Amino acid sequence: MRHPVLLLSLALMAVTPPALAAPAQPKAQQLAVFKVAALASATVTPATLLASGVAAETVTIPADYLYKRDLRVRAYDLDAFLKARIPDIEALAAQGAQVMFWCRDGYAPMAKLSDLLGRGGLIAVADADAPDGVQWPDAPYRTSVLTAPEIGHYVVWRAAQFPAKPQPWGLETIYILPAGTALKK
Repeated sequence: MRHPVLLLSLALMAVTPPALAAPAQPKAQQLAVFKVAALASATVTPATLLASGVAAETVTIPADYLYKRDLRVRAYDLDAFLKARIPDIEALAAQGAQVMFWCRDGYAPMAKLSDLLGRGGLIAVADADAPDGVQWPDAPYRTSVLTAPEIGHYVVWRAAQFPAKPQPWGLETIYILPAGTALKK
């Protein structure tokens, strides 16, 4: 379930000292504090995907999480993108760093970086079978319908479903956070 404000607040509490985590901070100030606590970050845009030098590929995702069917996507390899944008990514993973996928609606799922590297992650940018001029077809989600701009960049997994691994859409930035960073429930 996507809880944008709750996840941002919880993430901030997990990575900021109590003296810095004032509950009434405006969202922009909260995000600024969060960015300072990150060890590294990689913004996900068409320009940064191209600049990474990673070639786009077409991959079939079996039983896609969002579309609930096999889905052919145009995508970039997540590991290769992270290695190109954050050269010490493997050392950070070995140190126990966490990864947070920051999405445009404020959703921010987290996982251990070492659990994600080498597992077939992809940053999907479009439905490969969509008609010309259509990035993504509309996708029903719970009680609403997501449109192409809302789906945007979508993290998917090559070979199998990984329910414990994030599959966010609307991805804007990937943050690498210190070891031990966790959302408090």
